[in-house]
Amino acid sequence: MLSVILPVKNEPNLGSFLGAVHEVLADVPDSYEVIIVQGDRETENYPYPQFPHQRTVWTYGDSLERSILSGFSHAAGDKILVMDADGSHPPSNLPQMWRLLNDYELVVGSRFVDGSTFKSGIFRRFISWLTIAAARWAGSKLSDPMSGFFGVRKEVLKRIRFKPLTWKTALEIEIRAKPLIKEIPINFVERTMGKSKTSLRVGLRLLWQLFVEGLIR
Repeated sequence: MLSVILPVKNEPNLGSFLGAVHEVLADVPDSYEVIIVQGDRETENYPYPQFPHQRTVWTYGDSLERSILSGFSHAAGDKILVMDADGSHPPSNLPQMWRLLNDYELVVGSRFVDGSTFKSGIFRRFISWLTIAAARWAGSKLSDPMSGFFGVRKEVLKRIRFKPLTWKTALEIEIRAKPLIKEIPINFVERTMGKSKTSLRVGLRLLWQLFVEGLIR
């Protein structure tokens, strides 16, 4: 079974995005579920349709990583895909990532491998550069260790004691579980509606945790 986890916060276009996700997953020859992880009340201002194979769970706190871990705990599938629900990650990549999990333990959608595109402003690119440098120091081999678009086999999660902090979940899986990894190119588009979750404070907090607190090593 395949579980798709969608952490949501301030997503005005969630309804149309969900429609695209379910349309793509209809071509996956496997049973699936879509788990919407809702961690804020503002999302209630944007009603979204209830599709078959879809459910909503709540998490308490203001952390993307904790939302993802909550989704992990609710997932029934042996393969799990995680993506942003703001439209920056293309649903069209989901079937490919699902297939690759047959041969790899962690599949990451990258903005920085050949064939990818990264449409974003200078500020977001600067934050990405800072955080990628920090991840390299921590031992990451990924071209895009900050990616929020990834798939993982559920069995890999059992090898990890997570410490959900500012740094990204795919990076934690890579560093702690040392899985067999495959990166694929994606067409990343920065969100045009709602509030971005990227900020200088988030980037600086990540740098503090990696360099000063040494939480990975």
